[in-house]
Amino acid sequence: MNERNAGLFQVSLMNVFRQAARQRDAKATSDTSADADGRVLSVRTIERRDGADQGTLRNHLATDLSNLMATIHLEATIPLTGLDYVRDSVLNYGIQDLSRLTVDQAKTARFVASLREQLLAHEPRLIAETLVIKMRKPDADSRQRMAFDISAEMTARPVDVPLEFVAEIDTGAGKIAMSNLVVRG
Repeated sequence: MNERNAGLFQVSLMNVFRQAARQRDAKATSDTSADADGRVLSVRTIERRDGADQGTLRNHLATDLSNLMATIHLEATIPLTGLDYVRDSVLNYGIQDLSRLTVDQAKTARFVASLREQLLAHEPRLIAETLVIKMRKPDADSRQRMAFDISAEMTARPVDVPLEFVAEIDTGAGKIAMSNLVVRG
């Protein structure tokens, strides 16, 4: 990295594809420019090469984590015993079905370990050694809602980015929402 992009971080390749799909311009050539070496680069290629700030990376990760946590994995409906490659692949993308989860079950170390495993299996930017999940003390009036404080470091170049967020689970609706995704430090 040079002085021009000091303080910027490498952007996920998946976000480059997502942005092209959102703008429906993957084949467009009007947003190109030439660099000092004469190579023709698109705006997304330049962003990927030069980097983005921590807020942009945080937004990209928040989108991906929201999608992950809002998706029920295949193993919730089909037993994958003996199908290790399927269980560990994108075919089993998502987390367990939360619609039948009770607060007592969510308090167990097994549930927290399962949530941790599912986050790490499908979000490679989270550094396993730094991922910590703690259940918040439930409110007296919320029998079907629980919340977890999650902290981790997101792998990035030139340095890893520490972050924290809250995952709130509504077992009545079987939904999970994320909030307060902030960068620490």
